[in-house]
Amino acid sequence: MTIIYSILDITHKSISIFASSIAIYVFFFKADAIKAVFKVLTSYASQQTLGELRSKMDRLNNLSYNEPTHKEEIINLLSDIVGQIKGNKKLCSHCEDVIDKIINLAENPKKLTEPIKRSAISQLRELLRHYDIINYADSRSK
Repeated sequence: MTIIYSILDITHKSISIFASSIAIYVFFFKADAIKAVFKVLTSYASQQTLGELRSKMDRLNNLSYNEPTHKEEIINLLSDIVGQIKGNKKLCSHCEDVIDKIINLAENPKKLTEPIKRSAISQLRELLRHYDIINYADSRSK
């Protein structure tokens, strides 16, 4: 029985050494490929977030604050947008002023009107478009 354990132990250690050697090789000689993969993944995640935000803003544009049945959904969507942006540090720092404005509107719905809602969403849409362009340019230049 101890011979089997010894053989398994030697096999296990050999496989560990081989796997570690591959990892070291990849780390030193294929670092650019690894960086490219992570860049693609972060870009994809960023595009997913922007897509979700755009769909929420489109939904907001289809709702009218003058319609009493839409008011609660508008406030919920504004809160969703704020939460999603605050969860992304890069995006949050890019949109701080508008987020503060939207937080104020969501917390004080009496101040919210249809023109103010449209203005805030249009401003946020432009900031997100600008953020998207900056990210695209940064991903191409590196």
